[in-house]
Amino acid sequence: MRSLREVDRLAVYGEKHKRTGVRKRLGRVVDVLFHPEEPRVVGYVLERPDLLMMIRRGDRYAALDCARLVEDYVVVEGKAAWGGAAAKRLGITWERTVVWLGMPVRTASGKELGKVRDATFAEGDGRLGSIGLTAGVTADVALGKREFSAKLVRGFEGDAVVVSDDVLKVETGGGAAAAAGKGAAQVKVGAEQAAATAGKAAKVAAVYGTAAVKAAAKSPATKKALGFLKTMSDKVVDAARLPDDDE
Repeated sequence: MRSLREVDRLAVYGEKHKRTGVRKRLGRVVDVLFHPEEPRVVGYVLERPDLLMMIRRGDRYAALDCARLVEDYVVVEGKAAWGGAAAKRLGITWERTVVWLGMPVRTASGKELGKVRDATFAEGDGRLGSIGLTAGVTADVALGKREFSAKLVRGFEGDAVVVSDDVLKVETGGGAAAAAGKGAAQVKVGAEQAAATAGKAAKVAAVYGTAAVKAAAKSPATKKALGFLKTMSDKVVDAARLPDDDE
């Protein structure tokens, strides 16, 4: 599986020169095109180099089934890979294909979920593997991002990618709020451990006096509990801090 962002801006090369064996650079990927009705990738939009570094040339359409990724670039071979010939062979028109990256996403019941942040697809047939959403930078940082299987995707309708309402059951991940919640739970456990250890120290003080208390405070168990509490507190602060807090 490849991702939309992985192939974005990758250089594209054609067939090898018969004499030199060197591939000619044809341009770079600027868009990944989806089928107008089905949730699958059908091709790439190539931005071609300017002619003589001055004259802007039109973009080209390349069929996905004639393209392959080699390390950090794309190779497209054969006349059947390009333009109208490819569209006819695939049974589509390039003008009706859709760029999903950045496209609004809503559920079948009409609830807005955000926009397509990324998606994975199979190189050969373009079959969609998964899709990732963004609800905006602030929401992503605070609440996390949502990713789900292509099985929940219905396709493209009108002006948005439509997904099953079951997507609402998919939990977000990576948000500061979730991290803070987890950290808070860890701090609570640490505090309970520290309190229990401190309680033991107090009992020792009542029986053996101040010297015994000092000895208990130096014990590995007490230090470990108090150190854990401080570490977890720091994690909560770090988890809740927005990226630009330190800038």
